[in-house]
Amino acid sequence: MMTLTRQEIEVLLDAPERQDYVVSAYADLTVRDGFARHVERHLRNEAKAAQLALAKSEARKALGANIEVVLGAIANADPAARGLAVFSSVARKLRHVVPLGFPVENRLIVDEEPFVLPLLECWYAEPHYLIALVDSDEAHLFEARHGLPEPVRDLQREDAHQEFQRDKPRFTHKKRFAKTDHERLQGADDDRFLHEVADAVNEHARGGQFAGLILLGHPCITQPLRRRLFRDLDGLIVGEAAHAMTGRPEDLTDDVFRLIAEDRAAKEARVLSELQDRQKQNHLVANGQTEVLDALQQGRATLVVFGRRHDLPGARCRDCGYRLGAAAGVCPYCQGTCRTVSAAQEIFRMALRHRVPVQLLHRASDKDDPLAPVGGVAAFVRAEANWAPNGLAAGAAGRS
Repeated sequence: MMTLTRQEIEVLLDAPERQDYVVSAYADLTVRDGFARHVERHLRNEAKAAQLALAKSEARKALGANIEVVLGAIANADPAARGLAVFSSVARKLRHVVPLGFPVENRLIVDEEPFVLPLLECWYAEPHYLIALVDSDEAHLFEARHGLPEPVRDLQREDAHQEFQRDKPRFTHKKRFAKTDHERLQGADDDRFLHEVADAVNEHARGGQFAGLILLGHPCITQPLRRRLFRDLDGLIVGEAAHAMTGRPEDLTDDVFRLIAEDRAAKEARVLSELQDRQKQNHLVANGQTEVLDALQQGRATLVVFGRRHDLPGARCRDCGYRLGAAAGVCPYCQGTCRTVSAAQEIFRMALRHRVPVQLLHRASDKDDPLAPVGGVAAFVRAEANWAPNGLAAGAAGRS
């Protein structure tokens, strides 16, 4: 399974501010009509339209070379990939290809920086879960994104195949109690193998950013294991289920899908309830892209909540780098020149960089979007803004 990683996104987010243009291409590699893929023709048509639109721009000079890089990456794509993201800038010597395990819409974007909004949407739409399947003799750790488990580590009891002391010739009770390595006489809480499994889960969970931990196995094993986990990991456990031992990830899919769906529904209900309470009281909440961007840039945001709408306009100052939640030509703070950006992409990327959690609400249609009245995005904040009285922009407040 092709899993999108944080490193693949951060490589693109850390690109320095430059005037050279980047071609960002998203290709749907799904085979249609039994044998054909139409992505190459679609991207060539979009490239022609881009060349006409950029006829008098510097970006047109390298557009052809960047398009060839994109088409070459598509031609050499892994047959198992369902989608592909390609970022190319000949001037910057940038060529970054991300195979995707999910289909994407065919798109071609030419801009001063990589267009990574679809990757960020996927990253936050499908949280990462750690799964531990355990019995008395073996354990398997899996990671799940999109609900599909992928094996990452296996553990085996070292004495699993040793003979029981009582099964050996000339067995005596004294010999039995003299050596009880795996006689299970001390209970699961004192089992050395269970301690090893707990240490492995603790280490793996601390090394990644997981939305939850799922324990699978018999309760007589999972309950003692739970008591051996680090205290902060106990709150990370989102579900437990009895399950027979298996090394096949596909055998876990039904239980994993169910537990993840239940966890996501419960988290969404809690977030919505708290958001509505804060909005009613107008307390520690940022509404709309302008307030959310301000909260992120000031280090006040603790959780970002997105509705269905992600086409949010914004701007970024070329001089001071401040992000604004509306299209603007001049920065209100330093009077520098601004350029148009996607406010949603800026919110996602800042949340990723500062490790602020993001909750995406899953709704059937835009009519069901509870964030539509506030512009499609909100955030929980740890403190109200104290740098601009009465909600005025800092620059305007300072000049008044």
